[in-house]
This record gives sequence, C-alpha cells and structure tokens, in this order.
Amino acid sequence: MALNKMHITTTLGIAFSLLTSTAAFSQEMETDTNDGFDAQSIEDDYVSIPLIEESSLTFTTGYDYSSGRFNLPSSTNISYVPYSIKMEKENWTFRASSGYISFAAPDNIITDENGAPLVTDIDLGTIDPNISRRKSGFGDVYLSASYSFENPYMDDFFIDLTGQIKLPTADERKGLGTGKIDYTIKLDAAYLFGNFMPFGTIGYRFVGETDRFDLQNSFFASIGAAYYLTYDTSIGVSYDYRESATPGFNSPKEIFSYVDVQLDDHWGFNVYGVVGLNNVTTDYGLGTQIRYKF
Repeated sequence: MALNKMHITTTLGIAFSLLTSTAAFSQEMETDTNDGFDAQSIEDDYVSIPLIEESSLTFTTGYDYSSGRFNLPSSTNISYVPYSIKMEKENWTFRASSGYISFAAPDNIITDENGAPLVTDIDLGTIDPNISRRKSGFGDVYLSASYSFENPYMDDFFIDLTGQIKLPTADERKGLGTGKIDYTIKLDAAYLFGNFMPFGTIGYRFVGETDRFDLQNSFFASIGAAYYLTYDTSIGVSYDYRESATPGFNSPKEIFSYVDVQLDDHWGFNVYGVVGLNNVTTDYGLGTQIRYKF
C-alpha cells in the first residue's frame, strides 16, 4: 500500500505553497500614510494580489527520516534527501523533484513518492522476515504543473489544481520504485481569515501496471489548519488519508504537523513530524527542508 508521507505530496503542497504564497498569489502589506501600520491580523494587514509582474524560481532540499514496523520483527528506517526546483509564472507553478534514498528492508517493502515506504503484496514465504538488504540510490522524478484560480469575490480563498507525472527513474531491482509511470491529479483549497487558515486536499492517483506487484489506483485526501504566529512564521497540523494501493491492505492514515519560517526575501525553512495511525504506515517521521528563492 502506498504510504502517504503526505508531508510533501499533499499537506506540504498546500501548507508550504499556499501558506508562503508560492502559488499564484503573494501577500503585500497595505500602507496608510495617515494611520501607519496596523498589526491586528494577517487578514487585516495583508491583501492577496496576482503575481502577474514577474516569475520566480525556488530551490528546496532537506533531510527526512522515518521508521516503521509494518507487522515485521524489526523496523525499517528510511533516510531521504529531497531536492526540487519550482518555477512560478502568473497563475502557473511548475515543479520538478526527486531525491536520494537509503534504507534496509525485506523484499516486500519498497519506496514510493518522496521516500515514503510502500508495503507490497510480495510473499516472503519461507524467507526469514528478519533478513533485510540495503537499498540505496536516486528515486523517481516527479514533474507537476499547478494552476491557481483567482476568485474576484473572495481574495482570501485559494484553489489550486495540480497534475503530476512520475517518471520511473528509480531502480526497481533495488526496491526504490515500481518501475512504471504514475499519474496524479489533485485539488488544494484554503481559506484565510484572521491569522487562521483551514486547508484541504483531495486527489486521485493512477498507477502503472507491473508484473511484480499487484497495485491499484488510489484516492487520497488531507484536511488541516494553519495558524500565523507572525507574518513570517506559521504552524500547522493535518490528518492525511490514502486509499491502499495494494488490494486487501489497510489504508494508511497519519497525523502531520509543521513549523514554517520565512527568514527573509530569499531564505526559508520548515521542520515537521508525522505519526502513523495504523500498521501499514510509518510509525513516526521527522524532517526539515530549507528553500532559497532566486
């Protein structure tokens, strides 16, 4: 089953794109030459405007660590170093991402999007489940395009529609991927009022058929909320669900939380944690990302 380390695929997508204005909107402080700056709330002092004047380029990298048992005698610990490049132009956002993966696990556990573990239907049979082999290398490449819809009646309501394709560059013989092309479509939405912003994601993933694994298309969703502590610092939490990509397996469910800080016009970073809620997902995960906007 495709475990949703949603952090990057769903929640981070909405939380770190919409919250830090990386979609088709930017936040610009209103000025009043008579009364000066009034810092009552994000909503009162900021207005959303389309990014129509210029394009921007952002590079992101970091480190992610997760651990899970998956009903096996020993834990599978995964280290993942992601990297991505994102270009924003008017209402469009284009992204290319991949990463380097390193972990040791039995043959029935491979890695999926953003280094998340995927528990497959491979029967270990008479193989000792305590036997693990080291698997490391570069993961699949993900290319996506998002369009942000402008709402003339509600400046603080954001909707992004994203299409994504997975290029199977990871070595399936090492257990780093399925070796097939996948397609994903998702819708992100958020509404900002005051310093508080609820957000949600809904999407569907079409997986490529493979002779080695029995996989199925899967629905996923996320719901959560963010709160601005300051204009540059926000915190958030979400509940993430993904329908099992392996028929007959439980669907993974997780709780994700994060802190995001924009240091200046160029640099920003976040730290996050995730806790799995059943036996087909990561028991826990921790990570950090740093980004630079050119």
